[in-house]
Amino acid sequence: MILRKSSLASLLFFLPLVFFSGCGDDEMIENAKVPRLLVETRGVNYGAPGGTVIILPVSGTQIAVQSDPLITEFDIINVELVKVDMGLALLVQLSDAGARQLYRASVTNMGGRIVLSINGNAIGARRIDGAVQDGQFFTFVEVDDAELGDLVLDIKDTLAAIRKRGD
Repeated sequence: MILRKSSLASLLFFLPLVFFSGCGDDEMIENAKVPRLLVETRGVNYGAPGGTVIILPVSGTQIAVQSDPLITEFDIINVELVKVDMGLALLVQLSDAGARQLYRASVTNMGGRIVLSINGNAIGARRIDGAVQDGQFFTFVEVDDAELGDLVLDIKDTLAAIRKRGD
C-alpha cells in the first residue's frame, strides 16, 4: 500500500510537469545536443590545476581546458558532416563574432588544442597548426561513424531551437 501511495504522489507531481513541458516559450528539445568549443590551457600553473580536465571517450586523452568556453552555442551557426581525405569530420561554422574569437585564440594558442564538446562531454580535439581565419573549424570526433549523421541532425535541431528562442 505504501508503494501505491508514493507512486500516486509521484504521478500527481510529475504529470503537470509533463503536461506543461511543451507549452510556452520554454519548449523542450527532445535530443538536445549543445555544441561548444573549448581551448586547452597551457599556462604555468605551478602544480595548480589550470582549468577543467576533460577526457575524450575513445582514446582516453586527457586535456586541461579553460573553464569558460571559447565559443558557445550562440556563435555556432551550423554544423555539417564532411568527408575529407582522412575520413569523416565535423565542420563547425561560426558567426562573425565567433570567427573573430576563434581567429584570436588560434593565433595565441598555436600548438595547443581546441576541443569540441557536446552537452559538456568532449567528443573531439584538434591541434592548432595555423590561424583559423574563415570561421570554419574542422575536427575529427570520437563518435562511431554510424551515429555521426544523427548527431549532426540533433545539433542542427538544437541550434535552430536556440535561434528561435533568441528571436
